[in-house]
Amino acid sequence: MVWHVVGCQKEQQDRRAPSESSGSSKQTRTITYYTDQSITVPQKINRVATGWPAQNSVIAMLGYGDNIVATVDMIKASPIFNKFVPSIKDAVVCFATSSGELNIEGLLHARPDVAFIAQGSRGRQFERLQEMGIPVAFLKANAMKNLLDRTMITGEILGEDAYQRALKYVEYFNHNVRRVSQRISQIPKKRRARVYHAMGNPLMTNAGPSLVQDWMDLAGVINIAQDWRIANTGMSGHGNANLEEIIAADPDVILCMDVVAADFIKTEPAWGGIKAVKDGRVYVNPKGLFVWCRETSEEALQFLWLAKTVYPTDFADIDIAEETRSFYKNFYGYDLSDDDVQLFLNPKR
Repeated sequence: MVWHVVGCQKEQQDRRAPSESSGSSKQTRTITYYTDQSITVPQKINRVATGWPAQNSVIAMLGYGDNIVATVDMIKASPIFNKFVPSIKDAVVCFATSSGELNIEGLLHARPDVAFIAQGSRGRQFERLQEMGIPVAFLKANAMKNLLDRTMITGEILGEDAYQRALKYVEYFNHNVRRVSQRISQIPKKRRARVYHAMGNPLMTNAGPSLVQDWMDLAGVINIAQDWRIANTGMSGHGNANLEEIIAADPDVILCMDVVAADFIKTEPAWGGIKAVKDGRVYVNPKGLFVWCRETSEEALQFLWLAKTVYPTDFADIDIAEETRSFYKNFYGYDLSDDDVQLFLNPKR
């Protein structure tokens, strides 16, 4: 049974009336989220920080990409993000993804009106930001509902224009859920593809429950690692598998988060006997402003792309290139060239 994501519009609308403080020269709004957390921000958000790589894409989709003044090293170094959000070159690197270190001095210098942080990263160094007067929203990860909620909460915090974009996004997301689920329901269980997902390192994968499990369920495929007992690490919920386990499961399809992992799997003799390798069904996940399979608003395309890729006959009328072009135009305002679309769908790195 395909899991159906339900957007959180009503829940958000019920709690989104902000309060204004007139006791100071700068009006503020207080937003309550997850029912038990709140954040007070300026009435108008001009400067945004995030120590969460994928959150940059959500912020850009909501119309505030040019307002990012502090970001993570991997986003500032991303050629695609720099092309579509050129102002990112001026942003301060406030968080190093490799070391996990927060650049508090640089972040204070950037003077953000709000900072978005993943709850899995919550710790003393991030809580210090609140003590220094920076409003911080700690947001949940590693589930599709958390992604939709996070998009709505981010929109609510950024302002009415962003909130309306978030509503439109959730509507589109659920439209794609319905489109895919209607077709998947017609595919017999015995035809469902068995899939292995490599999280960068070929032996790093996700069991359930997780965001990966959610988009595999939406696409109507079977995550071979769903019930594996792997040690989860961090907010992504991924852990190390072993090659013997993968070989024994013999997946029909292998998805890789980057080209390096895909090339290794396709050429390493130890992987050669796996059905997906023998059948030439090792794929690199699409990548736009961020990798579609992770905590990005581009997830709205991820399960549609996967269903089309794995069940091409059942989704023969779906033109994923046009879907991609339309999505980035409608939600990011980007006019992708043919080369852009192909680069997103067939990453080179």
